[in-house]
Amino acid sequence: MKICFVGPAGSAHIRKWCAWFLGRGHEIHVISFTQGEIPGVAVHLVDLGVDPDGSDLGKLKYMTAGGKIRKIIQEITPDVVNAHYATSYGIAMALSGVKGYALSVWGSDIYDFPRRSVLHKFLLQFALRKAGTLFSTSQAMADEAGKYTNRKFEITPFGVDMELFAPGKRSRTDDHFEIGVVKSLMPIYGIDYLLRAAAILNTAHPEMNLRVRIAGDGPQEAELKALAGELGIAGITEFMGRISQEECANVYANLDVAVIPSIRYESFGVAAVEAQACGTPVIVSDVGGLMETTGDAGLVVPRQNAEAIADAVWKLYCNPELRQNMSKTGRRNVMEKYELNQCFEKIEALLESHGVDQGDGSSGSIQRQGGKGE
Repeated sequence: MKICFVGPAGSAHIRKWCAWFLGRGHEIHVISFTQGEIPGVAVHLVDLGVDPDGSDLGKLKYMTAGGKIRKIIQEITPDVVNAHYATSYGIAMALSGVKGYALSVWGSDIYDFPRRSVLHKFLLQFALRKAGTLFSTSQAMADEAGKYTNRKFEITPFGVDMELFAPGKRSRTDDHFEIGVVKSLMPIYGIDYLLRAAAILNTAHPEMNLRVRIAGDGPQEAELKALAGELGIAGITEFMGRISQEECANVYANLDVAVIPSIRYESFGVAAVEAQACGTPVIVSDVGGLMETTGDAGLVVPRQNAEAIADAVWKLYCNPELRQNMSKTGRRNVMEKYELNQCFEKIEALLESHGVDQGDGSSGSIQRQGGKGE
């Protein structure tokens, strides 16, 4: 197939999709509002002069991009088009005149955007109505999106490379008990509750020899580092900054327990799945995407509750057999539901079943380029 993704070229998720489909022998194009180079992919920049982190007023320029996107698609003549993110890219696609494309919702476009105003809600409904096919990474997010459309969503979860995220990456030989997470340092992910739980444990159970590892960067970084100091756990807490996927796999494999304490929503729960793939027991808060991807393979605690997190960690510390059982169950859970090739093969089949009207009345024909699996 000749596939055109419409989404941010700098996104790790877009790059992951491109890499997999390239490996299958497909020709890949990306139409992006932001700069980004992707090996083996033709990136077409539609520069609107918009700050992705700027005001909603500035982002109204996204609504002017439809004609430019249609022109590029007509030049590319792709077999299929898959837009990512229902707002911005999704709205621009809805205004492009292109028909039959797939639209993947991401998270904040469903959970946050429509709650800002009646106009925001209308724009989301418009984007969902115009797409040919709708994709969601989790049933939880599809249910939330169901507040704005009665259309069916195809569930297309993020897949995990089971060879990269594997128990064999564990290399620790010390006697510390390590907990932690790999996440953007943003308030919605509740990392302050992880730190508060660590402080409770460090005071009540010094025999644990506790250590905390937090990987990721974001606007809350300085605040969280200051909080660790105030709580008296700066000496046992390591802030690792942004890390690669390879480093992420090593971090999760070497934790004794992964704690994912999100407080608002999780569109899927990538962190929980990656930790489980490494055979690491997980503790998650009671938000939809996390509970869906964890199932019976982890412990669930109430969100915004440091005491509950501390109790769950202590329970796992005191019960090595439970940790071992959770390790095996978690790895099996991911292998059965979220293995990388299995997930992308489903997406590939869905894309193949939907041609696209390129906006000039002509439709792309599905012609696979060859590749493994043929």
